[in-house]
Amino acid sequence: MKRPKVSVIIPTCNSGETLECCLKSVCDQTYSPIEVIVIDNLSSDDTTRIAADLGAKVIRQKSTPALARNIGIADSTGKYVLFIDSDQVLSRSVVMECVKNCENENISMVRIPEIFIGEDFWSTCSAVWKNHYWKVEQKYGTGGNVLSGEPRFFLKKQIALVGMLDPALRWGEDYNLIVKLEKIGAKQILCKSELYHCEPTSIRRMLIKNLNYGRSMPTFMQSSENQVYSSVVKHSLLTLKEIFGSLNRQPTIIMGCTFLLGLKTLAIVIGFLTSSSS
Repeated sequence: MKRPKVSVIIPTCNSGETLECCLKSVCDQTYSPIEVIVIDNLSSDDTTRIAADLGAKVIRQKSTPALARNIGIADSTGKYVLFIDSDQVLSRSVVMECVKNCENENISMVRIPEIFIGEDFWSTCSAVWKNHYWKVEQKYGTGGNVLSGEPRFFLKKQIALVGMLDPALRWGEDYNLIVKLEKIGAKQILCKSELYHCEPTSIRRMLIKNLNYGRSMPTFMQSSENQVYSSVVKHSLLTLKEIFGSLNRQPTIIMGCTFLLGLKTLAIVIGFLTSSSS
């Protein structure tokens, strides 16, 4: 029986430092056929050269991550699409397991466990926070109300059916898509295979990302019927409690996590306020 093709869609912007490892992990998958589409937001580094050298199709267009994924979907030829970022690395069996889940269990979207990795102190603190956030989600459950661990692998035709991702969103665009898919009865499952996410070493990059999240929040609030912010706050407090409990012998990491949480929250608030007032 002919295997269904999977289209791996990767938005990039000056991603030369991480893209090679990302693409090699896709090439190393135990599953085929796979096509790789890189949608590049006019990078000024060697991102596009790396992508082309490793066999990816490259589309250069100014875009948000959500718009980039829509462009990738429109250009793809696979039955399924997998969204990953340029700083993520797949374990070898991810695609194989996702396809099996969808083909055998009548599943339309698959959640992939994410392990965060840091290279220096600040990226390690960010990774520790996010890994504990995932642990809290597993421990307490979220009822789908917290923006963490959303599906990344989808049956493509259903994304088109619900109108694709909202290109105006820089925060919550994946969650917004999932809500729309759930309304048409799409089922999801959590796979066992993992992906690894390399946290940025620059605090400046972390803050810019969260500033953009904040700027996108008013648009997200208008487009979403569900109020997720109280759940996010509660989940964050549970994460902080978990970190204090499990890392009580590593006070420097605890202080770093707390400091980063404060900075990121401030960046989100500033982004939200500047967007609301404009």
